[in-house]
Amino acid sequence: MSDIKPVSEKANGNLQPSSGKSLAKTFSLVALFTLLSKFAGLARDIVIGQAFGLGLIADAYNYAYSITGTILVLFGGQGGPFHTAAFAALTKEKDAGSGKLVMQMMAWTAIAMGIIALLVYIFAPNIVPAIVPGAVNASLGYTTEQRLVEVIKQVRIMSPLIMIAGLVGIGCGISNTYHEHFWPSIAPAFASGAIITCILLPHTDGGVALALGTLVGGIGQLAVQIPGMLKARPKFSIEIFTKLQPGMKEYLVMFLPLTFSTSIGTLIGYVDQGFTSGLVQGGWSAICNANKLVQLPLGILVTAMLVPIGPIFAKHVTAGKLEDLKFELKRALTLLWFLALPISALLLVQGRSVIKLLFERGAWSPNDTEMVASVLYILIPMIFFYVARDLLTRVFYAFQDSKTPFGIAVMAIVAKIFLDWLFVSVFKLGISGIALATTLITVFNLSWLFYYLRKRTGRLGTVAMLKPLAIMLTGSVFCGAVSYLLSSIVPASLIQQLASMFGLASAAARIALALNIGIASSAGILIYVGFCYVLKLEELRLVADKIQAKLKISRARS
Repeated sequence: MSDIKPVSEKANGNLQPSSGKSLAKTFSLVALFTLLSKFAGLARDIVIGQAFGLGLIADAYNYAYSITGTILVLFGGQGGPFHTAAFAALTKEKDAGSGKLVMQMMAWTAIAMGIIALLVYIFAPNIVPAIVPGAVNASLGYTTEQRLVEVIKQVRIMSPLIMIAGLVGIGCGISNTYHEHFWPSIAPAFASGAIITCILLPHTDGGVALALGTLVGGIGQLAVQIPGMLKARPKFSIEIFTKLQPGMKEYLVMFLPLTFSTSIGTLIGYVDQGFTSGLVQGGWSAICNANKLVQLPLGILVTAMLVPIGPIFAKHVTAGKLEDLKFELKRALTLLWFLALPISALLLVQGRSVIKLLFERGAWSPNDTEMVASVLYILIPMIFFYVARDLLTRVFYAFQDSKTPFGIAVMAIVAKIFLDWLFVSVFKLGISGIALATTLITVFNLSWLFYYLRKRTGRLGTVAMLKPLAIMLTGSVFCGAVSYLLSSIVPASLIQQLASMFGLASAAARIALALNIGIASSAGILIYVGFCYVLKLEELRLVADKIQAKLKISRARS
C-alpha cells in the first residue's frame, strides 16, 4: 500500500479534508469535458486522413498549422500563458471589481497579437521557407515550389488565429476564475466540428477547405467563451488605453516569461519540421498524427489535473506549507501515473491496430499506417515522463518562478537540435529519429526540473513512491501481455462471418478489428485493476471511492 498519508494527518496540514474531494470532482469534470473535445479532435483527424492521406495537402496543412493553429492550442488553451496570467490577475482583483481590467487585458492582447497576425500574413513568403527548408524528392509527384505555395496559402488564411489565441486564453482564465469549466474544456470540439464540416462540404480546393475550417473553428472557440467572460462584467473606458488597471501589472509580469517558456516548445517543433521537411513524403504529417494519438490520453489526464491542482499548489506556497505542497504533488503524480501507465501499455500492444482501425480508408494507405506506427511506438515511453514534467512545471509557477522552467526549456532546444542532427543526419533514422529525440528531451526536461525543485523544497519523498510505482509498472506489463495474447488468439475470421450473417459484410473486417481491440484491451485493464487491488494500491482505492460516490448520487436522484 502507498505510504502517503492524508494531509489532515500531517504536522502542518490544516487543509480541509474536503480539498481532496474538490480536487477529484474538478478533475473528473474537466477530464469528461476534455475527453469530449479530444474525441471530436480524433474524428477531425480521421476525416482529414481519409480525405487527404499523408500527401501534399495534409503535409502543407500541418506545416501551416504549426505557424498559426499551434499558437491557438498552446497560447489559447487551458494552462497556456494567457489563461494562467489572466487567472492569476483576476483571482487577486475579483472581489474589488475587474470589469476594466478584463477589458484592458482583452484590448491590449488583441492589438498586440493582431499586429503579429498581420505581419505573418504579409511576410508569409519569407517565413515559410525558413520553417520548411527541405527539398522535395522529385518522385513524390509535386515540387518544392508547389509545397511552398500551398503552405503560404494556408498560412495566410489561418493567420487571424494568432489574434484569436490570446482572446481565447483570456476567456479560459476568466471562466476558471468564476469556476466555469465547461466552455473552456469543450470549446476545442467546436473547432474540430468546423473543420469536418468544411471538408465534407463540396469544395474545389482541399487546402482552402482545411484552412478555412480551422479559422472558422477558432472563431467558434472564442464565441463559446463569451458566457463565461461576461461573468466578469467587462467595462469599456478610455482609461484602458491610458492607465494600467489594478492587476494589469501582475498580468504582464507573469505573462511575458510564460510566453517565452511556451514559445520554446513551439521552436522545438520548428526544429523538428526543419529536419523532417527533407525526408519522406508525409513524414511531418506522420509525426503529427502519432503525437495526436499520444496526446489524446495525455491531454485529458494532464489538463484535468492541472486545472484544479494549480490553485492548490499556489495556496500551499502562499501559506508556506511546503509539506502539504509536496503531499499534493505526490498524490497528483501517482494518480496520473496510475491512469497513464496501463494506457501506455495498451498503446504499445494495440497501436498499429488502432491506427489501422481509425485511419486506413480512403486516401490513407497501409504504408501511411506503418509510418505513423513507427513514430508512435517511440513516443509512447514519453508519456510517463511527460505527465511528471508538466506537473513539476506547475509547482514552479505556484512559486511565481517562470524563469527556471524557461531556462531549462532553452537548454532543451539546444539539446534537441543536436539530437535531431545526430539521429537524422548521422544515424539516418529518419522520422523515427525525430521521435526518439522528442522522448529523450522530455526526460531531459523532467530531470532538470526535479533537480531544481528539490533544491528549493528539500526532499520530495520520492522514495515513498517507489513501491506504488513498482506495482503500477508490473500491473501495466501484465496488462499489455494479456492484451497481446488475446489479440493473437481471437479468431477474426469468426467475427467477420458473424458480421456477414447480419448484413455487415462490407464492414466485417473493421468490426472484427474493433472487437479484437476492445476485448483485448478490456481484459488487459481488468488484469491491471485486479493486480493493483490484490496488492492494495492506494490510488486504486481513491478512484474506486470516487466512482462509488458517483453511483450513490445517481441512485439517490433516481
